[in-house]
Amino acid sequence: MAGVAITTVVPGSVADRLGLRPADRLVAINGHPLRDALDLAFYGALEELDLVVHRDGEESSFLLEKDPGVALGVEVEAMEVQRCKNNCLFCFVYQNRPRQRRSLYVKDEDYRFSFLHGHYITLSNLAEADWARIFEQRLSPLYISVHATDPALRDRLLRNRTPQPVLPKLRRLVDGGIELHTQVVVCPGLNDGAQLSRTLLDLAAFHPGVRSVAVVPVGLTDHRRRLPRLRSADGDDARSLLDLLGGLQGWFRVRLGTRFCFAADEWYLLAGREMPDADHYEGYPQIADGVGGMARFAAELDDLITSGAARPPAGDYCFFTGQLFAPALTRHVAELQGRYLGWRGRVVALENRYLGSGITVAGLLAGEDVRRGLAQCGAHEVPVIPRVMVEEDGATFLDGVTVEELRAECHPGLTVVAADAQGLLVPV
Repeated sequence: MAGVAITTVVPGSVADRLGLRPADRLVAINGHPLRDALDLAFYGALEELDLVVHRDGEESSFLLEKDPGVALGVEVEAMEVQRCKNNCLFCFVYQNRPRQRRSLYVKDEDYRFSFLHGHYITLSNLAEADWARIFEQRLSPLYISVHATDPALRDRLLRNRTPQPVLPKLRRLVDGGIELHTQVVVCPGLNDGAQLSRTLLDLAAFHPGVRSVAVVPVGLTDHRRRLPRLRSADGDDARSLLDLLGGLQGWFRVRLGTRFCFAADEWYLLAGREMPDADHYEGYPQIADGVGGMARFAAELDDLITSGAARPPAGDYCFFTGQLFAPALTRHVAELQGRYLGWRGRVVALENRYLGSGITVAGLLAGEDVRRGLAQCGAHEVPVIPRVMVEEDGATFLDGVTVEELRAECHPGLTVVAADAQGLLVPV
């Protein structure tokens, strides 16, 4: 059916005053057919609107004037995700176990979600209508998975039936005024070394249109049966990569005025090297891709302490996290324990047995992993987990176990907090 269905009308809004109600379908604005919430936001921002609404088998037209930029005041049905047709060597969806939360099985290749939520896309499924919409609605910035600029190597990594050279597509976007953040998922022995250097130099040629590059290690679970053989990065890989990036960052700072490419936090831990400070990350353009999160956490905690805003309540706390962040969190907890009388904390580094020990981030720990950790938590302690473990709804782990189930079965005090310094300081 044409248009988008209204799910909620905000009381007192423009839509409410027009008499719109849930289940009505917004068909068009000023002659533009509405495909989704993005169209509604773009065309609905104008001052004068000719709104076509479908209700009970009939269409009605509403002419209205409002202040420019004021929203109609409706929420509409969720957008259906455009699916990915690649078969990437390292695709995480293929490495999942059964019976996890449904969102983990969605192969997302949707430029709308790239714009709205920072999801990475490969640009492999854009029709001409999609290109036109990106430029018309100024959907910027977009987040692009490049992985390699060598066409043959990129095709090998993406395993799409149609060749997917990326540089012409990046050129088209940048020439159209669209800013891009990019990523390279490094598979040791494939797109590292000289190939990584080539990729970064090719991308730098598009700066400032290409704003940044995140360089992240491939994540491999224990569930890769019948999948291509890959190996995880080790300490030697990490040290070589950081040396390569360090040299290029110095060159980019001279030529571009920015480091441009940034290594994920995991590379420093694998290499056994000290994490850079907050200034290194130039505003954290790739924070959601695991780049600079530890530095930002440390900087936020320092600000809270020095400003006097930190007033953690006395008590005994048991902080659960992944093995990646556990050493840094342990240092932060020790610092707080020495500063605040009556505040005591300890860190439990959870091994990911659900997906495999190679997965070390907190956001991919399962409820069963937390259940094992809770067995180590005393009745007098408050067990604390970061919200990234239950990111989808704030209540359900990726294996379907809920926070309420763990409270009932293991510890009634289990507490979910923001995955930031404030969450560490005010866990209840």
